[in-house]
Amino acid sequence: MMIDENLKTVIDDYLGEVQKGINLFKSKIGDTPPLVAWRNKDIPQKGKLSDDVKYEFHGIGCVLIFPEYEVDFDFGPDNRSDGFDLWRLHLYVSNRAKKYPYFQDEKKLKKEFENAIEASAIAQLDHPYSNLYFYA
Repeated sequence: MMIDENLKTVIDDYLGEVQKGINLFKSKIGDTPPLVAWRNKDIPQKGKLSDDVKYEFHGIGCVLIFPEYEVDFDFGPDNRSDGFDLWRLHLYVSNRAKKYPYFQDEKKLKKEFENAIEASAIAQLDHPYSNLYFYA
């Protein structure tokens, strides 16, 4: 299971940011999954999670709005929040050119992502409603 170190760093950082948001939701709404809370109208579509983090739900996902950048993610099956896809990783790195200079060329990101799939380091779940990838 080989995965490019630069790609692994981006995925881990991205998932870490998503987890920060999930933890902030938990501190506000307890253990109810955020997407469920929004759909049940327990929380508004957009709002503040902390003094410097806002959120906005969309479809099956959410955008976390930090002061310097945004993190867009979708919830996976069973309200999982540890999924990612090429498009979202591209958005994540393109907002942070100084931190991820290697992947400012979208072709490099795509190539490493495809290599990780080929190496079975990341994979999609066999689920009809999810196109997200997860660590294998």
